[in-house]
Amino acid sequence: MRLIEILSGSRLRGFADRLLCALVGTMLSLGTVAQARPFDTVADARDARLMLAGNDPLAYYQLGRALPGRAQWRVEHEGVVYRFASEATRAEFQRAPARWVPAFGGHCAYGIVHALPSPARADVFEILDGRLHLFSSERARALFLMERERNLALAQRWWNDEVADSVVVLQRIFRTIVPVPNRRDPEDLERDYRDRLHTGRL
Repeated sequence: MRLIEILSGSRLRGFADRLLCALVGTMLSLGTVAQARPFDTVADARDARLMLAGNDPLAYYQLGRALPGRAQWRVEHEGVVYRFASEATRAEFQRAPARWVPAFGGHCAYGIVHALPSPARADVFEILDGRLHLFSSERARALFLMERERNLALAQRWWNDEVADSVVVLQRIFRTIVPVPNRRDPEDLERDYRDRLHTGRL
């Protein structure tokens, strides 16, 4: 009789949710052995883990735009490769790499607000608090900036507590099935965005 109750209605859903969380949580824990920190990289003929699609990280700050680097000027840092448009920018990077690397491993900053490491476009970005933040689209950037301080705090929290030491594919599965508590209803978010746009508060 007890088994029938567990397998019925909301009891089944609650049981399934707890089981799924336990299974995925175990997978995420095991996955940290294989990968210390996730990065959003691309591959080409020369480099298997290329950051910023090969763009010079200093150009975002100095020129306000993405600028392709050259394979002859490259630096490997934390297991990924950065390319530079000149020997001068490469040397500047090497003096203080932490100053120039993108936030959240180069993943879309708005995705990290929801603990979802998502690929970002190298040409959609914002410098926030002296750090390069990348986004998957112009809309993702606009939604992030709509609640800038809140989203910066949430993204940093989820990155530190969960994403930074995860395996990307498992993390995406987990948080797609089990959304973070701060996830907003899409319709409510859309209304808020339109209202702020209409009243000039974006």
